[in-house]
Amino acid sequence: RAGKFVVHGLSSDERVGTVSDVAEQKRFFNDRVNDGSELSVREAIEMAGARWVKEKSVEQAEEFMRPSLSSLVQEWHVSTRTASAALSPPSSPRSVAKILENKKNTGSNAMGSAGGGSSLEKDVNALAVDDDGCVAKVVPERIYSVACHPSSSALVVCAGDKLGHVGIWNVDGYGVGTGSDSDGVHLFKPHNRPVVQVEWDKTGMKLLSASYDGSVRRFDIASQKFEQIFATYDDSECHKNHLGYGIDTGHSYWVQYLCMDHRSDGGQSFFMSTSAGTVMHVDLRDKGRITFHEKLSEKKINSISLHPNGSTMATAGLDNTVRLWDVRTFGSAKKKVSNAWEPSTSAKSFASQNAGKSVNSAFFSPSGKSLLTTTMANYLDVTADFHLGKGVTKASTRIRHNNMTGRWLSTFMAQWHPGLHGNNEMFVVGSMKQPRTIEVFDGKTGGLLRGVSGDALTAVASRCCFHPSAEKMVIVGGNSSGRV
Repeated sequence: RAGKFVVHGLSSDERVGTVSDVAEQKRFFNDRVNDGSELSVREAIEMAGARWVKEKSVEQAEEFMRPSLSSLVQEWHVSTRTASAALSPPSSPRSVAKILENKKNTGSNAMGSAGGGSSLEKDVNALAVDDDGCVAKVVPERIYSVACHPSSSALVVCAGDKLGHVGIWNVDGYGVGTGSDSDGVHLFKPHNRPVVQVEWDKTGMKLLSASYDGSVRRFDIASQKFEQIFATYDDSECHKNHLGYGIDTGHSYWVQYLCMDHRSDGGQSFFMSTSAGTVMHVDLRDKGRITFHEKLSEKKINSISLHPNGSTMATAGLDNTVRLWDVRTFGSAKKKVSNAWEPSTSAKSFASQNAGKSVNSAFFSPSGKSLLTTTMANYLDVTADFHLGKGVTKASTRIRHNNMTGRWLSTFMAQWHPGLHGNNEMFVVGSMKQPRTIEVFDGKTGGLLRGVSGDALTAVASRCCFHPSAEKMVIVGGNSSGRV
């Protein structure tokens, strides 16, 4: 017997249909959530399905995403960003800020800096995850990406999962009134496949998300819309007017990684790597264009990182090699390709490093002094002044580290603290150790600064990051069950 289903976007009188009708419904390219149209907050929530949409989900999300998040950004922009602008504990019972305040006098903090301590070492030593209020179910499935809003006024965490969900957790209950039953978690579904990257722009006004489905969406706090700003398509005539026309080459093609181009503001430019070993640069200014589209490997490229000098880019992936490129040479070949889907193959790397096995990630430190590599050879490699070298280069420091996460966990990708430079540079990575631990390493010496563990950390945190503020020490980790 045919059952019933609901077609999103139709009126209540039009929604009833039978399962046999499903085959007649239009399937969007790469099984995307729609034809590329923008999604309102309500629509992005409803895409998640009835199982995850509660009675007040839309109302609470709209309240946070517009007035509260806008107010948060405004406060952050006008703040002096000094110690006097530190968090004051809001009323939410789940508030991490309140937990920090309660533990200030004990020298043990739940997720942040040590109360009145001024030294970086003390802040690192105070890291812990002992309170259940520091953990929330942010997305339904395995987490592929995590990010922190850059505001130093409150803690807002984002995560992307295996099925295309993006969760935003208002950790401190910013803007939530006393007596509210909101848990601070707001779930959206702007994609239909793994969300490989979530990243806020410098202003904190825009959140970019990229997915295996080939789409890049940007949530704008001002417009309250999830806008599809770029997507890959095949060479079907119906897609000819799209910027990404002809780039998608088939079932084995997907977007693997995205990072914003820090040389421009507002998330208007970004780099993308793909399963086909290509890297492209998309510039959305002046009606949008693909600045370059280069074939840099015969295998999937897992990560890309632009050096602070703005010209050196590192790529790493399944070819077991980290390579450095001068992006100024990309797209400069005299032979102009006629179609964007025909990547140039003329680029030559100027330095490389063989890891022996596949490379999960390679990222430049904030100062650009070092390159941090996570490999399936069970090492974390730090290479000093890699960008100044030529030819084959060896790592300056090798840290033995179990990176065998297996089939059911996302891979480790060690990340730098974006707000610390010079001798203070450090990085964070998940761990397979028992009891469950998140590890913090010295970026210069490679020494283990701290293994962060606690009663509330019960699973492997595969994807980790620091809050970008240098004023307080906050680490975020996401696991395979969607918890942060």
